[in-house]
Amino acid sequence: MVNASFPVDEAYLIGGWLESFTWGVYTTLFAMTLYTIYRKRKEGINKFTTVTLILLYVLATGHMSLALVRLIEGFILLRDTLDPVAFFGNISLRVNVAKEYLYITNLFLGDLVIVWRLYVVYGKNPYIAALPALMCLGELAVGYASISEWFAPTQDFNVIDQLGTTMFSLSLAANIIFTFVIVVRIWYVTRRTQKIVGGSSVGGSYQRVLLLLIESGAIVAAAKLTEFVLFELTPDDDTGLHAIDVVYECMPQITGLAPTCIIYAVNKGFTQKDSYYSKAATTSISFTPPGMATSTGDHTGTTLDLYNSTAGGSGEKPVSGKDNSSSASVV
Repeated sequence: MVNASFPVDEAYLIGGWLESFTWGVYTTLFAMTLYTIYRKRKEGINKFTTVTLILLYVLATGHMSLALVRLIEGFILLRDTLDPVAFFGNISLRVNVAKEYLYITNLFLGDLVIVWRLYVVYGKNPYIAALPALMCLGELAVGYASISEWFAPTQDFNVIDQLGTTMFSLSLAANIIFTFVIVVRIWYVTRRTQKIVGGSSVGGSYQRVLLLLIESGAIVAAAKLTEFVLFELTPDDDTGLHAIDVVYECMPQITGLAPTCIIYAVNKGFTQKDSYYSKAATTSISFTPPGMATSTGDHTGTTLDLYNSTAGGSGEKPVSGKDNSSSASVV
């Protein structure tokens, strides 16, 4: 059986190129999203998600910048004194350690966004978010401990490997579990609403599946599953299969892209904000009189609004997609 060979220097070169491309896409979407938030500032801005959105972009940009510095050092500045394979395989170099700290912090913030969405989707229930928040803190602590081992006088590579596996496992488990729970809630509320107002077309169903993937952050969960599998397959030497480094370089961009996509989709009215899924829709339906019809996009006509009845049966509030998708306070 022939062992697969994908040396670490080649993996980082390809990973750096893909990260720069992903960062360009991320930068464009980030600017567009900030513009939509600015346009809707009078309707209210969710400070937590806006600040987190900016921090994720800053961390992703810092990570991409350090990746470029490493490529220049490894392939140009130090190529006559240090072999590129040895350079990229040496995590203890300061530029490498700094990049690892940015990666772990970015990972933590990305998972924290998922916990916040879980908290909001389930009606801001603190009991729902307690364990997920602890898992995120554990992931951050273990990740920092793993990288800090490189500052020790002597490195215990078994400990570093075990800490790294624990960090990846915690992050992967958190993403898969939380994403699944969010998907269940979004699917349930959407399904229930469709039964009230009528079914959707086949094309609409496919569109809903696509939006569901965006809303739930399933792309991040899939990327982390791929990352974890490749991490477990990575050998101890620097010349074996190091495909992990390609995904590893792109993860900060993917982690930031997912919540940015969600916020942009909500602010543009493509999907609902998270608080919509915490409401309990009933079969109380109100048709707006023709004289009060509103228009959304290219559609103009009689509006069909769902109302969320209070316990007393009065003081009803509209919970239609039209009303809920317009706020910049998205998650």
